[in-house]
Amino acid sequence: MKQPADFWDALAPFHSAIENNYFDLPSLHHIRSELREPVLVVGAGQGLIVAELQSKGFQCDGVDFSAEMVRRARSRRGIILIQADASAMPLGDATYETIIYATGVIDFNSDENAIRCILREGQRVVKPGGKMFVAFYRLSPALESFLTKLGLLSGNVVLHRRSLETYLLTGPQMFRWVMKNSGTGWLGAAALMLRLATFGTIREKATTLKMQRIVRKMKDPRAFIQAASETQPYRNEVEIRKLFDRLNIPIQELRTLATCWIARATPAASVGPVASNCPAPEREKPEQSH
Repeated sequence: MKQPADFWDALAPFHSAIENNYFDLPSLHHIRSELREPVLVVGAGQGLIVAELQSKGFQCDGVDFSAEMVRRARSRRGIILIQADASAMPLGDATYETIIYATGVIDFNSDENAIRCILREGQRVVKPGGKMFVAFYRLSPALESFLTKLGLLSGNVVLHRRSLETYLLTGPQMFRWVMKNSGTGWLGAAALMLRLATFGTIREKATTLKMQRIVRKMKDPRAFIQAASETQPYRNEVEIRKLFDRLNIPIQELRTLATCWIARATPAASVGPVASNCPAPEREKPEQSH
């Protein structure tokens, strides 16, 4: 399943602190020369990527299914995003030369039928011969190892809700939690935390501190945590390729960047059997931010 809209709506007031993460501006820079306009960003959040592309002269629109994210994109940046489900966008056929699926769309979704619907919709709105980029969040080896040893990452699945709960812990509480969940004594727990502090990326450590502040500032952090999906997939390079194989979509290129993987997929391919429960797209195109 994907993250519910309630989760993103609750995060929206604090999102500006962490929005340049995973598929971030440096990641965009790696593919910018390959983009052809008009560009559509799916999972646009509060418009960081859309604003960046527009500032570079690209004709670019964005879609997000969180009403609060869309509202804040307008109030913060003056950008009018389209509020819609990625599997049923109110856009015309063959409208865009390039589609970018930001992190938080395909990669956070464990339902492959839902992914099939989303990518089928992308194929509908992209022009023949157009380009499709799909981003997947990436963790450092140090963080992968830490989460695995604590039982938060197993079989390419992250216990997402349980991970969020750790942001509520104080330093001593976190240390005791690591001891308990790693099955080690205090020396082993100290070694695990020291290794993460030493080999984890600066970005990850900064994001952890920001998320701790965000969750503790929330009026009802427990409600926010409960709004999150219980689990979340974590697809490495091997799992990304397997996913696209099952979807019958060839990958032209899979790039490994510091904070994400970006798959350049072939939009013209079939996305497997037609899913009978894919929502029908709306055909009316609302005001956009060209």
